[in-house]
Amino acid sequence: MSTDSELACILAPLADGSLLLPNVAVAEVLRSQRVRATEGLPPWCVGWIMWRGLILPLLSFEGVNAGDGSTPPMSAQDGVLVMNRTRDLPALGFYGVLIRGTPRLLRLAEDDLDVAYEEERSAPVRPAELGRVELGQDTAIIPRLTFLEDLILEHRLYEGPTART
Repeated sequence: MSTDSELACILAPLADGSLLLPNVAVAEVLRSQRVRATEGLPPWCVGWIMWRGLILPLLSFEGVNAGDGSTPPMSAQDGVLVMNRTRDLPALGFYGVLIRGTPRLLRLAEDDLDVAYEEERSAPVRPAELGRVELGQDTAIIPRLTFLEDLILEHRLYEGPTART
């Protein structure tokens, strides 16, 4: 049963962990997308995908969060979260985030989010993270979506591959 104090969320698997996102942040979940890689992209940008007639940058959250841009190799089980922008900026549109499997829908109450590990609270949070929460046996990352969007703007990824070549 749903209550007003619950939040609809998506738990999306990564190579090592999961992302926890509010449902409204995700426009669509895609399976096995054809990715077009081009030269000159930051190492955390996997390439470009087509979605509803748009060309979107595909980001590796793991690459951004690692700080060194390293992205685990892609596999046939990978998917894409097409993300809604969080701010009304004219240059910023949709973008993709690579995930490593099938996401799950969750409904979380406020107390569900107040169970972060004590060691996680004292550990430094990486730039692409707002924080981490314990969900059952797993720890999920709450991403800093504005940080991802700022990277897209900074590297002019909203222009698409034709403007870059």
